Amino acid sequence: NVNSYQNENYKFHNLLKDVAVSTDIKRIRFTSPHPKDITDELLYIMSDHDNICNYIHLPIQAGSDKILRRMNRSYSKHYFLRLVDKIRKILPDVGLSTDIIVGFPGETNSDFNETLEVMNEIKFDSAFNFKYSIRRGTKASEYSDQIPEDIKKNRLEQVINLQKKHTYERNRSLVGTIQNVIVEKESKLSNKEWAGRTDSNKWVIFNKGNTKIKDMISVEISNAKGITLRGKSIKRLEAA
Repeated sequence: NVNSYQNENYKFHNLLKDVAVSTDIKRIRFTSPHPKDITDELLYIMSDHDNICNYIHLPIQAGSDKILRRMNRSYSKHYFLRLVDKIRKILPDVGLSTDIIVGFPGETNSDFNETLEVMNEIKFDSAFNFKYSIRRGTKASEYSDQIPEDIKKNRLEQVINLQKKHTYERNRSLVGTIQNVIVEKESKLSNKEWAGRTDSNKWVIFNKGNTKIKDMISVEISNAKGITLRGKSIKRLEAA
């Protein structure tokens, strides 16, 4: 867990601040932190430094406390929801992504519905979704209440479809806004367009204009489609 780093009294938030103030790196993004070590100090340092991305990957894994305990996760659903509230207060417009595993041994329909409820309450910007698969040598592989493959597949489809809806809703809320985007590569759809990411880690497709890879551009968001935003470059800010 990157944010669990500590060397005597020197912790991850100290390291992040030093990187932000002592280098010329235009964007700093870290992954993957553990919810138990998302501290107030970390959040305020992210808020204070523009070159630290307004984005956090926050793995929840499941919405049921029973399943979280079985997974040996060190937090509860209530803790996680309160943490998200705090993050969004300190970091407005933060991009939040997560990991979700369905079909963990012993996951009932009620447990799974708790995961859907948490997703609906938080509305993550994006998610990496998986169905549980047995790994030999792990404690979970020894449980007798394994979930049938067809149920795991159905639950995964539900999670994927719900997350697509949330991603679209979150992206659509950005239409009409101005976002700072770093040009990363040429769009797969057209050699006349760039693809780059916003400060909150969202992909944007936009016209090339008089710009090049690594430039930071102000882009006006004009449309949201699927997981991708589209926009028009307004002004070149600086080279990354």
